[in-house]
Amino acid sequence: MKKLAFFILLAVMTACTPQKLVIVQVADAQLGFMGGERAKTEGPELADDLTYEVEYLKKAIEVINDIKPDAVVFTGDQVHRAKKDAQWDTFIETISAIDKSVTCLHIPGNHDLIIKKNKIVDSSDYKKRFPEDRFIYKNKGVTLVGINSNLIKYDDSLETAQKDWISKAITKENEDEVTILFSHHPFFLNDIAEEDGYFQIQQAKRQAYFDLFTEKKVDALYAGHLHNSAEGVAAGIPVKTTTSVAYQIGDSKPSIRIITVEDGKVSDELRTL
Repeated sequence: MKKLAFFILLAVMTACTPQKLVIVQVADAQLGFMGGERAKTEGPELADDLTYEVEYLKKAIEVINDIKPDAVVFTGDQVHRAKKDAQWDTFIETISAIDKSVTCLHIPGNHDLIIKKNKIVDSSDYKKRFPEDRFIYKNKGVTLVGINSNLIKYDDSLETAQKDWISKAITKENEDEVTILFSHHPFFLNDIAEEDGYFQIQQAKRQAYFDLFTEKKVDALYAGHLHNSAEGVAAGIPVKTTTSVAYQIGDSKPSIRIITVEDGKVSDELRTL
């Protein structure tokens, strides 16, 4: 009886123990960006130099393997040129060093695919490496949803189908569940009413998406693309843009974002590399 009571107590304690989910966001590794910029002034042979991005990506992997999160989310622009097989091969080889216990999730950035003039987003190069351009991941009462924000930004005809998918993918069975959405393009940088720009989703579309996110009780949004950091809030939902793991276009430092969900609450920190 004492042994049975012990196991019952252990089961109750385990059930009551708060579950913690840890996610690392890696934004804009964009292998080839630095070489491409240097090639403009120092010589075309530098266009294929991936040394800078690989160095920082490896630093990020060291942190990932040290903390062993539940998942790593790569929020797009894995490479600088979608048609460059060498950039893809090097990226995939480099991230293969991530501990196999960690789930890796990917969504495409604008550099991972081809944006055609007739508003068609050609994801064929990306899908040679990663079959899906969106994901849904559920673990420990948390749902992570990743979308192809290029369809929204560039008015692709598949945007409507993806929006329907988002609506169906985000379901909560109880109030304690947490939903986090990841995109490449931020819906906005600081204010949902801010003017349109290269980096954010166009103003005319933002409110409709936030009406959906509010209805579905999304808890937080994370994006990249900016190569700098920004944040704001809309409808009570924090919207955070994570700077690049490597090349910066601003005053941020190469970083990754560590996101923790515990007791139904989302917190995060930028970890400089």
